[in-house]
Amino acid sequence: MKGIVELDNLFEPEQKNELKEVLEIKEEFKAETAEDSAKLEISESEETKPTIRILSEDMINKIAAGEVVERPASVIKELIENALDAKANSIVVEIKNAGKELIKVKDSGHGMSQGDALLSLQRHATSKIITDDDLYSIATLGFRGEALASIAAVSKLTLTTKQADSLEGYRVALEGSYVVDEGINAATTGTVVEIRDLFWNTPARKKFLKTDSVELRHCIDIVTRYALLHHGISFKLIHNDKVLLHAPATEDMKQNILLIYGKQLEKELLEVNFEDSEVGIKISGYIVKPLSAKNDKSYQSFFVNKRYVKNKTLQRALYDAYHSLLFVGKHPLAVLCLELDPSSVDVNVHPQKTEIKIEQKELVYAAMYKAVSSALENNSLVPTGDIKSEQTFLEADIARPKLPDVPKYMFEKAEQTVFVKESSEGVDYVSNAEPAIETNVTEGLVESKEAGPEVAEQVSVVIPQSHTESAVIPGSLKLPEMKILGQIHKTFFIAETPGGMLLIDQHVVQERVLYEKFMTEYLNKNVAVQNLLESELVTFSPTQTAVVLDNLFTLKTLGFSIEHFGGNDFSLSSVPSLLGKVQGVEVLKVVVSELSKGKVTELNRIQEEILTMMSCRASVKAGDVLSIPEITKLLSELAACRLPYTCPHGRAILIRISADELEKKFLRHG
Repeated sequence: MKGIVELDNLFEPEQKNELKEVLEIKEEFKAETAEDSAKLEISESEETKPTIRILSEDMINKIAAGEVVERPASVIKELIENALDAKANSIVVEIKNAGKELIKVKDSGHGMSQGDALLSLQRHATSKIITDDDLYSIATLGFRGEALASIAAVSKLTLTTKQADSLEGYRVALEGSYVVDEGINAATTGTVVEIRDLFWNTPARKKFLKTDSVELRHCIDIVTRYALLHHGISFKLIHNDKVLLHAPATEDMKQNILLIYGKQLEKELLEVNFEDSEVGIKISGYIVKPLSAKNDKSYQSFFVNKRYVKNKTLQRALYDAYHSLLFVGKHPLAVLCLELDPSSVDVNVHPQKTEIKIEQKELVYAAMYKAVSSALENNSLVPTGDIKSEQTFLEADIARPKLPDVPKYMFEKAEQTVFVKESSEGVDYVSNAEPAIETNVTEGLVESKEAGPEVAEQVSVVIPQSHTESAVIPGSLKLPEMKILGQIHKTFFIAETPGGMLLIDQHVVQERVLYEKFMTEYLNKNVAVQNLLESELVTFSPTQTAVVLDNLFTLKTLGFSIEHFGGNDFSLSSVPSLLGKVQGVEVLKVVVSELSKGKVTELNRIQEEILTMMSCRASVKAGDVLSIPEITKLLSELAACRLPYTCPHGRAILIRISADELEKKFLRHG
């Protein structure tokens, strides 16, 4: 305690005692600190090794491969995109066992030098981007520099490549990212990438692959997508030495679509061609007429800057444009290409690059909606019906059991009857006279109630009164010119049109007319109403009463003015003018029932279903008799509709039967 001894000569006794206490406290603190430090050194020396480690390069490659390579189709996609970036004009994909055993992609692109070939197998090695700015304005399909490295990490990969100005090619073989062989090799210009035993070193990933049929379907799907877009490039897909798809280079996309999806679509395809220079959006491609829609969505392909993508905004715009034209459960075929400013599209969202983010997606949605809507509105969507040959009917009858003959429509004689009498001198037509015999026409057969020498020479032809007049409706872009002949079975209109005839469903005609009127009034918040002379008292159940009270404003927007009268009673003072009082009360009850089923979040959908139902209830029904002027008025209103082809549920309004088909039916050809 040297410090304490030296205090004797410097301070008074009282000061010495105080300072002595302070110095003793300091010495004790130093001792405790030294002891704690010793304990800390001991604990650190006894501590185990760190639990956080840097992964090996092999493990890093396998993890990256898991993000990029999900299944054989993922490998094919990456290699096709590389081939397209290399300006190939021919791409051949050969696979075995749905790609699990072999995937071989051969292209006629510009090839690579030996140095570039080796670099292409390294992670994050690419010629597509250099600066940060390049990452946000990508114009190529590949850019990450991950594809080949990721594929090599989980397969046995061989790459053979040759440039056009080189005398010899170069070949390199890898197993799990490690080079096992490389050297000069004979080759044609382009690149061949061969992948064997996919996921051989990652059994857990291999175990999660689906059956061969499922994986093969995915492989076909991805080759088909790019073959549809690049009509100037030849695509071929071979599976187990069998050609599954061959799409040679064609002059335009339409020919390509017909080669891949079938010639039967030739008259069903509608061209889409839209451009908004102010926004910088261009949309091109093809869609089909509504009645040629498919049973699933696999026939839809969206490309953004020539990249196949999956995007809900684009898909929603497509379906909204087809709105009320599609039958329940049907999906439109569509091959649509969008050209956008690359800086407005972020493709760096997912390693597989099929998901993208689009700036100002509202503008893109509006452009897609307008492009598809215009194509539908500017083309005639009237379907053409084919009358099957007699042989086909007979074969169909043999194939299915016979059902009892129950006529759906009763044949009724009208006031005016024309009798036809054949003789050696020709044919005589006698109107409003008694026939020589009475006949019943049922299922196309003529049964005589009397027998006589002239039985086979006389037939009565019944012409309903409403058919004795005719009217011509001028043609338009949407509907052909037609001459109304009348009504058959109190259900259909029949009309003559250039080159054939039209059969028209009378209920669906007015349903479409009323639906568009209702929707226009509803969207403009100007539903025409009919004020009742006397308010109608309507009673609901207790549950429905609560629904009505919660939706008074919604009911008013639909044209129903209703006030609570007390208890479960309500006073109805107006209804939509298109319904009238009797139907108005009936439809109100159905509307309330529909509202009680839906959620608040689904209100818009429910309201549209209600408008559709109101249109259906207010339309003429099968069995209603209409005169020629009434028919003409309905069809004139239909011609003014935006989409006069289907009811709101997607059922056809008109079916055209060509004169050629009629002549075939009567064996006038061949």
